[in-house]
Amino acid sequence: MEGKMVRSRPEPLRIGNVLVGPPLVLAPMAGVTDSAYRRVMAEFGVGLVVSEMVSVQGLLRGQPGSRELCVQDPPLPVPMAVQLFGRDPELMAEAARRVEAGGAALIDVNAGCPVKKVIRQGAGASLLGDPDLLAAIVEAMKKAVAVPVTVKLRLGWDSESIGVVDLAVRLASAGADAISLHARTAVQHYSGEADWSWIGKVKKAVNVPVIGNGDVTSPALARKMLRETGCDAVMIGRATQGNPWLLAAIAEDLGYPVHCNSLPGWEDFSETVLGHIGAFCKSRPRCSGHFRKLLLWYSKGCPDAVRLRTAVSGTDRPEEMLDIFRDWVRGLNDRGVSFLSSKVPAERPPGETGSPVAGLSGDSDPRVSLSGGA
Repeated sequence: MEGKMVRSRPEPLRIGNVLVGPPLVLAPMAGVTDSAYRRVMAEFGVGLVVSEMVSVQGLLRGQPGSRELCVQDPPLPVPMAVQLFGRDPELMAEAARRVEAGGAALIDVNAGCPVKKVIRQGAGASLLGDPDLLAAIVEAMKKAVAVPVTVKLRLGWDSESIGVVDLAVRLASAGADAISLHARTAVQHYSGEADWSWIGKVKKAVNVPVIGNGDVTSPALARKMLRETGCDAVMIGRATQGNPWLLAAIAEDLGYPVHCNSLPGWEDFSETVLGHIGAFCKSRPRCSGHFRKLLLWYSKGCPDAVRLRTAVSGTDRPEEMLDIFRDWVRGLNDRGVSFLSSKVPAERPPGETGSPVAGLSGDSDPRVSLSGGA
C-alpha cells in the first residue's frame, strides 16, 4: 500500500541460553517490580522481567522480605532475572547459587543504583568507581552458577567520571553475558535527559548483548533507540508504572504477537487494575499506601485524573478507594472517552510516516489497535 512503512522485526535477544522475544525488558525498580507487578507486565508483552534489587546480606541471612523478592509462584510466561546488590565477591557468588536454585533464569548485578542506603554499603553505583572489584564479582558469580550473569550500569558517577565503555569491556572479559546501560550518571538519578550515544559506544566496544535504558516512553522511541544505538534490546522502567498497554503497543510495533484485547476500553482497564491490586493484596493485605499508589499510577495520563487522585488521597480505606475508582471509570466510559489514546503516545520520529502502533490513524478511530491485523 502506498505510503505504508514496512518495518523489519528485530531479532529476539539472546543472553546465553535465554531467549527474550520481544527484545523488551522490564527494568528492576525498588518498591515497584514485585511479583504482582512482574506478572501484569509479563502478560502484556514484555520479553523479560527483572526483580526488585535484592540485598545479598538479607538473602543470606534468610530475611523473609529478601526471599519474597525472588519468588515467581506460579511461574511466569517469560524469563525472570533476579537482581542482586552487594560488594563481596564470595557473598555475591553464594547468593547467586541460591537464586539459581530458586529458578531464576538470569542473575543481574546492580552496579547503578544511586540511592544513599545502597551507596553507603559500597554497592550499586559505588561499584562504578572500582572496576577491579566489579570484575571480581562477575568472575566469582560466573564460576558459581550455570545461568547467565548480567550487569546493570550507569554512565559513571558524574559527568566528569564517565568511563562506561572501558568498564563494559572489562566486564565482558570477566564473563558478563550482557550489559544493561541506563544512559544517565549516578548523580543525575532520573533528572535531565538520557544520553543514548553512550549506549551506541558500548555496543560497538563489546561482543555481548547490550540493553539500552532511559527515556523510552512510546513505540516510536523504542524503535528510535534500537535504530540509533544498535542495542540488542530496550529496557523500560518508570514509563510502565500503571501502563502495561505501552509494553503491548511496543511489542506489537516490533512485530511480536501480544495476547490482550486488540482494542481495550475502560472495562479492560478496570479489569487489569483490579486484577493487579487483587494480586498485590494477597501478599500485603494491609498496605493501604501502596494500594493507593497503584491507583494513582494507573490514573496517570487519563482524563479527570486529578479528581480521582484527590478523592483517593482523602481516605485510608481500600474499599472506599475502590468505590471511588469504579465511579471514576464508569464516568469516563459513559462519556465515551477514548482509553488507549490516554496510555500510548502516537508520536512519530522525524522523517517517518505511518503509525508507530498498528491500527492508529489520526483520521479515524482515535483508539490504538493492539491487533496484528491492522
